Amino acid sequence: MSDECLKKKGAVVMSDVRGRPAQEGLKIRYYVMNLIYSHPGESVMLPTSHELAAKFGVARSTVTLVLKALTEEGFITGKRGVGTFTCYNGFIFPGGRRIPLVGLLYGDGKYFFHEYYSWSLLACTGQALTLNHSSVRHLTLVGMTDDELFEELCGQYLDGLVWFHVKESRLPLIRRLEAAGIRVATYGAFPAESGIDNFSFDWFEAGRDIGGMLVAEGRKRLFFAVENESTRSRLDGIRDACRNAGKKLDIHVFHEDMPRVLEPIEREIAAGVVPDAFYAHGDYFTGVREILARHHIDTGNDCRLITERHIADESTFHGIRMDVPFEQLGEVLAQRMKRRLENGPTVPVTATIPVPVRKIGIKETPQ
Repeated sequence: MSDECLKKKGAVVMSDVRGRPAQEGLKIRYYVMNLIYSHPGESVMLPTSHELAAKFGVARSTVTLVLKALTEEGFITGKRGVGTFTCYNGFIFPGGRRIPLVGLLYGDGKYFFHEYYSWSLLACTGQALTLNHSSVRHLTLVGMTDDELFEELCGQYLDGLVWFHVKESRLPLIRRLEAAGIRVATYGAFPAESGIDNFSFDWFEAGRDIGGMLVAEGRKRLFFAVENESTRSRLDGIRDACRNAGKKLDIHVFHEDMPRVLEPIEREIAAGVVPDAFYAHGDYFTGVREILARHHIDTGNDCRLITERHIADESTFHGIRMDVPFEQLGEVLAQRMKRRLENGPTVPVTATIPVPVRKIGIKETPQ
C-alpha cells in the first residue's frame, strides 16, 4: 500500500472525526485488528494509549474503552511494566498464513437495507471470494466527497475492493485507490475506455431475446414498467429486436420517477388501452398483477408477463423470465480479483455476463 494511503489513514481521524466517538473507536479497533491480521502467529506490541490518542486525534478515554473491549474479547493482552500486545487467534488464520482482505461496497456505502437483487450481488460475490481464499468485509461508509471516501477506504486496510453500482463520477477515486495499492473491480456499465476492471450483465442482449419472443408470438402492445437506469438497456434491446425484425411494437413506457407510477398504468387500461405484453420490474410485479386481475386480463396467454427470476419463481407464473446469473457473476469477479492480487497490475478487463431468458409455462404455438 502506498505512502499516500498510509498517510491518509492518519489524516482522516485527525481532520474530521472529532465529536464522533463511535467512529473514532472503530478506527482504533480496525488498526489493532489489522495488526493481528497482518502478523499471523505473532504477538505485536501496540503503541501506548498516549501515542494512539495522538495518532488518531482522539481522547484517551476513547482509546481506553476500545482497548478494554479488545482485551475482554481476547484480541490483546497487557503485560505489566512492558506494554500491550496483540494475541494471535488461531481461528483467524488456522494455517498461520495471511490471506487477502477484500471489501464489498454497494453504491456509496449508505444503504439502509438491501433487497434481493443487491444482496444477491453482494452475497454471491462474497461467497465466491471466500471460496477463492480471500476474506471479505462488507463496507458501510459515511463520507460524501472523493477525499472522504478515499480516507475511509484506506482506513479499512483492504487489499482489494469490489464496488457495485458505482457512479462514473467516482472514476478518479477508483484510479486513486489503485495507485494506493487497492485492487478495484467494479460492477456496472463503465465503457472499456474507462481503463478499469468492469463487469456487468448483458441486459441489452436479454432485451433482444425478449423482443424476439414477443415478435414470434405476434404481440402488438407492450407496457414497460418501469424504465430507470438499470432497465433502460433491456428496453433498448427489445426495440432493437423489433426493428431488426421489421415489426412495430407499440411500447408504453412508465418511468420510475413518475409519482405513484402504478396509477397511470391503471388509468390507461381502464381507458381501453390494453397491453398484450407487460414487463414488470422487481417490486412492481405484484402491483401490476393486481391491476391486470382487477381488469380481468388473462396473464396466462392474452397478456404475456415478463420479469426476473426472483420475482416469478413460482408455479403459477406463465410468461417470459430472465434468470439472472448472480452466482456466475460472483465467480467471475472473484477469479478476476484473485488474479490481480496474485499478479499485481494487469490490463483492465471489461466483460458482460449473458442473462438467460426462458419461457415458463408457455406453449410454443404463436398467437
